[in-house]
Amino acid sequence: MTSIREELDRKLNNLSPEQLNSVHQFVESLEHQQPSANPDYPLTNEDINRIVESYRRENKPLPIGLAKGQFTVPDDFNEPLPDEILDLFNNPA
Repeated sequence: MTSIREELDRKLNNLSPEQLNSVHQFVESLEHQQPSANPDYPLTNEDINRIVESYRRENKPLPIGLAKGQFTVPDDFNEPLPDEILDLFNNPA
């Protein structure tokens, strides 16, 4: 009985370069989804950097949700900024 790795190796050897590229992209997407699918294992900065680099190499838009669960938008997010902060934008040093 052959193992799943042996079976995959056999099938991969019969694919065209275009098909291999599609398989590679699929496997990368699985790698990127795996850590973020489990909230007990959030993505590390290293994970995010690796994902961003691979997407940039292939000139693909970045996946949505890379930082999911990393921060919370404050309740006052849409409130006007305090005058002292607005002054920093309007009168930079």
